[in-house]
Amino acid sequence: MKAAGTLLLASAFPASIAGAVEAVPDGLERALAELADAAIRTRACPGIQMSVWQENRPRVMLARGSANLETATPVAAASVFRAGSLTKQFTAALIAKLEEQGKLSVHDGLDRYLEFFAGKHPPTLLELIHHTAGVHAATESVFDPRNVTQVELARRISAQETLYDFPPGTAWLYSNANYILLGAVIEAVTGQPLATAARRLLFEPLGLTDTAFDANADVVPNRVNGYTPTAAGAAAFANADCLPVEQAGGAGAIRSTATDLCRWHQALFSGSVVSRASLERMLATARLRDGRPAIEHRFDPADANMGATGYGYGLLLDRATRDGGLIALHSGFISGFSAWLATHVPSRLTVACLCNVDPNANLPFRQLRRTVFAQQLP
Repeated sequence: MKAAGTLLLASAFPASIAGAVEAVPDGLERALAELADAAIRTRACPGIQMSVWQENRPRVMLARGSANLETATPVAAASVFRAGSLTKQFTAALIAKLEEQGKLSVHDGLDRYLEFFAGKHPPTLLELIHHTAGVHAATESVFDPRNVTQVELARRISAQETLYDFPPGTAWLYSNANYILLGAVIEAVTGQPLATAARRLLFEPLGLTDTAFDANADVVPNRVNGYTPTAAGAAAFANADCLPVEQAGGAGAIRSTATDLCRWHQALFSGSVVSRASLERMLATARLRDGRPAIEHRFDPADANMGATGYGYGLLLDRATRDGGLIALHSGFISGFSAWLATHVPSRLTVACLCNVDPNANLPFRQLRRTVFAQQLP
């Protein structure tokens, strides 16, 4: 049965997606436990949650440290963290599903769905997805302490004095504003709040019971508190700043667990979320309007450190592996939380890690990549 399942997987997708199933490295649970324990011991974070899945099955689950320092509540497998920019792949997948349903096209101009972009040289939806749209990062004036829709935030972005950092389609620059605009498109097309559309189209069908677009007003069982590092000493952490998380919307408002995030990637890359053709497009590297790969013209010189890593539908695309097999990944940061999610697509080996702290150099994401993908990396 195992051999038959592998054959079916390989026949369902082209070689760029499917591949031989490789074993989870020996001693992985012990190695990850050492990473998690070290992160807590060195005060890289108050709490940490890790999960590894393969072949739609959990292989490793670890939870260490504190979910809430004031109540001394420990992190557990069911603890719910905010996941920041891991949200972007969910938003992009929603766009792909709506395109499959004939409700939009990623090649349409943004003004087709948000009329207040008319006459403003609008990018296409695909350029928003790929971060080649040039939309200037949303300024503080865009956000509001009140609960406002993604469409209203998009309207405010359209009214910014500087709307584009460069003409749409001519360079690559990561901007959260792109995905707030995509969240607004989803609301405009579905006639539903982004959180409702995501729940109905993705979370409920896939059984992602701990995943949702977060809101400060939500009462969430097992919710984890977020922290920011302080100077070394007895009080190594302070409560992170509170922000209207729902306004991060399509760019960064997801809450989830490491288990749900692994389940999500397993479903996505097994073909349970979108069609084979849509998945191929999601994993295609962004290109500019002149046909060049977007990695050949990054607007910010600091992004040169990304090397040959491309960008797809809310996913970084890394082929720096022994066999050229794709690792699809993304990190996520939002006030008080840091996250990392990656899958070696040919073997569908997935790892998720969630921490309740602002990003810092001592988080174990780099070591986690090396440990989990030891057989794939040179």
